[in-house]
Amino acid sequence: MSLSSTLERPDLLSAPGGGDDENGSRRTIIIWVVALILVPVVIVAGYTMFLMILLGSSLGGSSTSCTASGTLGSTELTVSTTGGSTRTLTATELGHAATILAVARSLGVSAQGQQIAIMTALQESGLQMYANSTVPASLDYPHDAVGSDHDSVNFFQQRVSGWGSVKDLMDPTYAAKAFFGGPEGPNRGSPRGLLDIPGWESMTLGEAAQAVQVSAYPDAYDKWENAAQQIISSVGGSISCSGGEVVGQAAFPLSPGFNMTSGYGLRDIDVEGAPTWHVAIDLQHWPNNCGDPVYAILPGTVTLSSDLWLSIRHPDGFIVSYLHMYKSQRLVNVGDQVQAGQQIGVTGNVPPSGGCHLDLRINKNGTTNKAVAALQDATDLGAPAMYAGYVNPEEFLRLYGIEICPPASCRRP
Repeated sequence: MSLSSTLERPDLLSAPGGGDDENGSRRTIIIWVVALILVPVVIVAGYTMFLMILLGSSLGGSSTSCTASGTLGSTELTVSTTGGSTRTLTATELGHAATILAVARSLGVSAQGQQIAIMTALQESGLQMYANSTVPASLDYPHDAVGSDHDSVNFFQQRVSGWGSVKDLMDPTYAAKAFFGGPEGPNRGSPRGLLDIPGWESMTLGEAAQAVQVSAYPDAYDKWENAAQQIISSVGGSISCSGGEVVGQAAFPLSPGFNMTSGYGLRDIDVEGAPTWHVAIDLQHWPNNCGDPVYAILPGTVTLSSDLWLSIRHPDGFIVSYLHMYKSQRLVNVGDQVQAGQQIGVTGNVPPSGGCHLDLRINKNGTTNKAVAALQDATDLGAPAMYAGYVNPEEFLRLYGIEICPPASCRRP
């Protein structure tokens, strides 16, 4: 059996993003239902998971702050710069990172933009909330340290003379929103936030940070690239925000040590009837047999359990599907509430398939999560119209700080 082991018939694999059709025979009806769901639902619901924070939490309150919890295994995290030096971040500092990431995801900011923001805060303040001795009013608000640089405050060192009032800028959520700016930003483009800068996506990460901060040390941000990614990967698993919303956690679908046997997009496959356009990623502990535990990557409600498909709808509306598990070995059924990291079954070889593995796919149709909605649709890359709404699972999981197939531990085709 080759690494490209999944065999998937287009007629079966175009099936749903949720429903209760056991045999896939209602595909046409489901497509129409999905089309109706596509009508924009302008509901910014509380984000039910950090990894899902990225995806649409309502963080509009003026005093919202977040804490990292559940995935670090410790209250501290040691990160390294590109030059090899290290810095140990406290739970408080990681909490500020969680707030920045939560705001980013609620605004639909990409993983690239999230990394830029964390790099900036590391350079400007070490992710500490600064008051300023030359701005006495700032001392009346919660802070981690006291500086004296002009009238700069908070973890981005935003100046009271330009970025907002003392009260606003000493609020972590407001500070993050001001940094990102954009149509929903509090400063209406002046000063410019990241999203207000034309072409920022084409800049290096450090250049983009400098374009926002206009620092006297324009090259200072670059050294924090690795550290920012470490923070996102570590904090990305679980976040809780004040006001009661628990943003939950995201999990890997298989235990560590798996490989990716077929990727997303066009592929060469020598199995009769298998589609050349793959809207999923295939994972397996090569060359293990069937029976590996499969875990839900995110929370939600089971909406479909057919012979081939198990689909779970997240509260933000997108659907995560797990294919090829034998139905008799599944641990959940339609209507069940599932938590991230909960075992839902084991790897199987339900046809069309060329070997025991898990096919993981995400359909964004109907989502209220801006970051998920912004992911590139398969049809934009040339996939047949029947695959409208499917997105690259690797890009999706990066929103939650998960690199599904890191080079050091995962082999891909």
